[in-house]
Amino acid sequence: MNSVLATLNAPQREAATTIDRHVRIIAGAGSGKTRVLMARIAYLIEEIGIYPSRILAITFTNKATNEMKNRLTDLIGDDARIVRISTIHSLCVRILREDGDRLGYPKAFVIMDNDDQRQILRPFYKEWNIDRKMYPYARAIGYISDCKTAGVDPDEAMKLAMGPTQELFAKFYREYEAKRKEMKAMDFDDLLLEARRLLEKEKDVREKWQKRLDYIHVDEFQDVDPVQYHIVRLLTGPDAKLCVVGDPDQTIYTWRGASVEIILRFDKDFPDCKTIVLNQNYRSTQPILNASNAVIRHNKDRIEKELFTELPGDRKIDLQECADDNEEPLTIARKIHDAHAAGLPYHDIAILYRSNFSSRAFERILRKTGIPYRIYGGLRFYDRQEIKDALCYLRLCAHKDEADPDQFSLDLAVLRVINQPRRAIGAKTIEKLQDQAAKRHINLYEVMKDPQGLGNAVVNKCRGFVELIEELRAHRADYSLEDYLDYIMDESGYYRMLKENNEEDRIDNIKELQQDIAQNLREDPDMTLETYLQDIALFTDREDDQAGECVNLMTVHAAKGLEFHSVYLVNFNEGIFPSARSVQEGGNAALEEERRLCYVAMTRAKESLCISWNGGYSYMLEQNKTPSRFLLEIPKKWTNAPQEKPKPQPQMLLRAAGHRRVPFHKGDLVEHTVYGQGVVIRLEGGVATVAFDHTVGIKKLNAFHPSLKKVSS
Repeated sequence: MNSVLATLNAPQREAATTIDRHVRIIAGAGSGKTRVLMARIAYLIEEIGIYPSRILAITFTNKATNEMKNRLTDLIGDDARIVRISTIHSLCVRILREDGDRLGYPKAFVIMDNDDQRQILRPFYKEWNIDRKMYPYARAIGYISDCKTAGVDPDEAMKLAMGPTQELFAKFYREYEAKRKEMKAMDFDDLLLEARRLLEKEKDVREKWQKRLDYIHVDEFQDVDPVQYHIVRLLTGPDAKLCVVGDPDQTIYTWRGASVEIILRFDKDFPDCKTIVLNQNYRSTQPILNASNAVIRHNKDRIEKELFTELPGDRKIDLQECADDNEEPLTIARKIHDAHAAGLPYHDIAILYRSNFSSRAFERILRKTGIPYRIYGGLRFYDRQEIKDALCYLRLCAHKDEADPDQFSLDLAVLRVINQPRRAIGAKTIEKLQDQAAKRHINLYEVMKDPQGLGNAVVNKCRGFVELIEELRAHRADYSLEDYLDYIMDESGYYRMLKENNEEDRIDNIKELQQDIAQNLREDPDMTLETYLQDIALFTDREDDQAGECVNLMTVHAAKGLEFHSVYLVNFNEGIFPSARSVQEGGNAALEEERRLCYVAMTRAKESLCISWNGGYSYMLEQNKTPSRFLLEIPKKWTNAPQEKPKPQPQMLLRAAGHRRVPFHKGDLVEHTVYGQGVVIRLEGGVATVAFDHTVGIKKLNAFHPSLKKVSS
């Protein structure tokens, strides 16, 4: 045991051996918290003589549980099997298996997984004729989970429902709970809620568990939610000692219910607790840590700590300012190519971004340059539902002669978007239309133009869809290609559907597809909608690289707990990182979480950290892009920055026009290198709406782009 303690630094040793009081361990990124936790449990067993089963260690993932068990076995051998190491859900199952009958549950109650939850909801979808694409099971289940976690029962949910979507989900919740109780079953949320109710309600059950446990440990304490914390407190008896381990600077899951206040106020709930800070980092070089420390220091709601390391390495942070969203991925791809050529394995390289939509430009360039990659914990850009839907709408609008046999491929596009958004064209109707198409040897869209032998209701539904597509086609020449996509998504009701469902992330992805079209047009001004769709089809049909030796692309949230030799933190633009929507909705608390997210991203890097951003126009932000405000918080002495720092906009989403004067006014005559002469009819931020002649129509253009010039009077 002494040999184990001898390998710990002084604060780690103090954390492992302070056993006479409650302990709060503030464990900085890469500070060896799991090692300390295992050393502490080993110390309790081997040095103090605590029986292993009287020690509890709570984790929040099966992976963490297995890692702890393996590491403890390496330290103390077979005694590790007796220590109670489990996820909080597994612990609650044990509590409920023993005494759940007090709440009316059988000993062998059913634990429902996602498939079971869908099975409960499926009959109601069918009975109420609900479109599963418009209202996916996952959204209904998520709503039910949110209500349960917030302590809202079905009756209250119905009263609080705002609008038809929430009313529908509240109905699902009511029927779901009735069926669940009838089955005497529990979902994952119920395991926590019912265990808490049992411990609160039944004093003898609570005291039984308190008498079993002398030492309780909670890992990743910064991510606990109020329900989980309440369970921990109920299990902590008057003589037990509670040890919590976490880092408030890495609280990035408040959207899942986590509360940074829980770890910050722990000393108020347990006044006799000792706080021990682990600030020696065993992962990153000092320049990376200095920059990370400087950024997170701007947060107010935190426990002060300064990470340091004794690891060698003085490589500064590489800052890369790029002209646009084409130059940025090209720059990063070149750096990755050079690093790999110098011997760095692809798997030790990560490209991190704030939101999923940012993967698009990097996926494209990595494929073009032959660098293998995988999307960690998510879908590739062109595999996402809303992107497939948008491309199918574009395919329908890029029509040739519907009688052309090649146009039978339109059937797939029709089937994909016919009920996106919902148009009440059911499966039986579609089957009849397909049968008719087969008999008449024409495609599905042609049948919908002239459905024969079907009722008036079917005819009217088909007519509505066909009229929409024909209207969209009729206005194709009125818009630039990128704006045409926006027009389609708006007129079809697709944007409205996503907004009603609060799926803003999916709107962001479509805006990124708009960015993709604009980027391709810059590269090839002669590109047509047809050639763009052909290129996308070729791009998405290529062999999958996701197995084997690959560069890792992921969101910062997905990167939590991981580390890489080289990290590229990309799209570091104001409004993207920090997220404009998060800050607008959550104010300063949300900004602090965005900064914590930045801190997590930076501390994933072991030896090399590159931060990049780009200029140009953003269709998502509807303005020219500027660097993130967080860049100003990184001292230039730890970077390769020039004398003048980047100057991001001082306020969230301040229009680019406030910093850069638009070179013309409404009513001015302008000339475009491709579209010819036109008149400016509207100016908004950095966007000029220009009316060209009837062959070109109205275009929305970047007012600062060199292709657009004012005509001298």
